[in-house]
Amino acid sequence: MSRKSVTMRDIAEQLNVSIVTVSKALAGKEGVGTALREKIITMAGEMGYVGKSSEKKGGNRNIALLMSERFLVNDNSFYFKIYQKMIMSLSARGHIGILEIVRKEDEEKGKLPKIVKLESTSHVVIIGEMKNRFLEELMSLEIDVIFFDFENEEYAVNCIAGDNINGGYTLTRYLVKSGYTKIGFVGNYKATRSILDRFTGYMKYLIAKDLRMEEKWTIMDRDADGKFIPMVLPEEMPEAFVCNCDETAYRLITQLNQMGYKVPEDIAVVGYDDYADNVVDSVPLTTYHVNTEEMIQQCIKLIEQKNDESANRKGIMIIPGRLVLRGSVLPRKH
Repeated sequence: MSRKSVTMRDIAEQLNVSIVTVSKALAGKEGVGTALREKIITMAGEMGYVGKSSEKKGGNRNIALLMSERFLVNDNSFYFKIYQKMIMSLSARGHIGILEIVRKEDEEKGKLPKIVKLESTSHVVIIGEMKNRFLEELMSLEIDVIFFDFENEEYAVNCIAGDNINGGYTLTRYLVKSGYTKIGFVGNYKATRSILDRFTGYMKYLIAKDLRMEEKWTIMDRDADGKFIPMVLPEEMPEAFVCNCDETAYRLITQLNQMGYKVPEDIAVVGYDDYADNVVDSVPLTTYHVNTEEMIQQCIKLIEQKNDESANRKGIMIIPGRLVLRGSVLPRKH
């Protein structure tokens, strides 16, 4: 078997282990026992394995940008705007970014788009989470992959994410400092890691301050596939809501208005991302700004530093954001 034809899948099949295990062992990542790691490394050497990152040399090439169709709710999608910014930034650096929308059935079956198999494609950037079945198939190609706006500890790749836990914490802290003590959360924290982290930050601050937590104040905004669903609000309403994204915050404001509540006079609402263009009933939204510009620049830096030794050290890069104060929260007196 020639050196270039040997893949992680070949090694995995020889040792009857998963591709994920091989990937972790070769990357020196935790989760693989010492004996098995040595066995995998030995087998890789005997089979003549050479990672693609060692084979490719210089030159600007195509960058495949993959995004699940689950995130493209509409043209106002946070990830669609990231894609637009990323294409422009890549072009300014002399790269070609090509977007591929991965259909739900292909994601679940692990069916890869043709672009990732082309010799002219040097990197794959996955914008938003993908199912493990899809990721495992992608890793078998040994192409350079970057996870953008999410992390997955199962794979030895570079990840760039916003500071979601601190963002949820900061928004909740601001509401409490503004006089609110009964605070709900809107978002399905089982849908994505990002929402879970934002929910964790929200809970973290409430726990730290011994504030009341009510399960009925955690409102689902989408199903497991990311599709928006009708929000069921409780009879006893909190004083404020932390929303997992701006789009959900605007949907909530519209629903509250229809129920006779005024924002921010009756109920305060804060969002997350700082990207949505629309404003509901002239309510400017207090939100947490995700620094997508810096995230994109760091992503391009990883692409361009591929032949640098530092680029071979896989890890998670957290990019902090900032609180943006607008008019959807009023100081509250008890």
